[in-house]
Amino acid sequence: MGKFSTDAAMQSYLILMHEVAIRIELVGHACDGSLNLTPPYAREYAYLQFRRICELIALGSIQLHGDLPSTQTQSIKNEWNAEKIMKILYKSHPHYFPQSIMREKTSKGWNITANCKPNALTLGEFKKLYSECGEVLHRGTIRALETIGTLTNTNYQKVIDWQRKIVDLMNEHIVIRNSGRSFYMISLRTDAGFPECSVLTINDAGELEVINRKLTINDIN
Repeated sequence: MGKFSTDAAMQSYLILMHEVAIRIELVGHACDGSLNLTPPYAREYAYLQFRRICELIALGSIQLHGDLPSTQTQSIKNEWNAEKIMKILYKSHPHYFPQSIMREKTSKGWNITANCKPNALTLGEFKKLYSECGEVLHRGTIRALETIGTLTNTNYQKVIDWQRKIVDLMNEHIVIRNSGRSFYMISLRTDAGFPECSVLTINDAGELEVINRKLTINDIN
């Protein structure tokens, strides 16, 4: 296994998160009519973005957990299916999936609360969404085509519901490392318009060490 660098992992992850933020905004544009798409095509476009977002989250998980032996195998390096990537990671580190957080500024510093957004996308919902993307984006068989019904308000509402779940998870989240003594904390959008990441580690003295990494325009050009 090559030497793992948290700084390099954060840089790669932030580039992926910048794309996630853009794709989240594109779904919003499709839903509010800014793209001039009729509802059926706006829904299809939104699911294309959802699929890409799922893939980006999966690839980002490989980057942040690059110190796991399972992320160094050729099978995961060659894998494109987001659900299969997630299964491989889960076997090595069951708590690898992002967790939503809320941060509150206090007189003593920052108070961070994890898993406080009940609507945030879960791992189980991630798998359901990824599967649903495949169903929406592929026309399927002739028999399925003959039995397809008219889209209803429920179909369109699901797009909005999925969008909100993704935002609640990814807007601010943490990713727990396998050691249990360190975690990444990520903001999807800062005042500068780019994501940033910090890695917080409890050292042998019981002190908290913090390393910050911000994405800049030079990192994505």
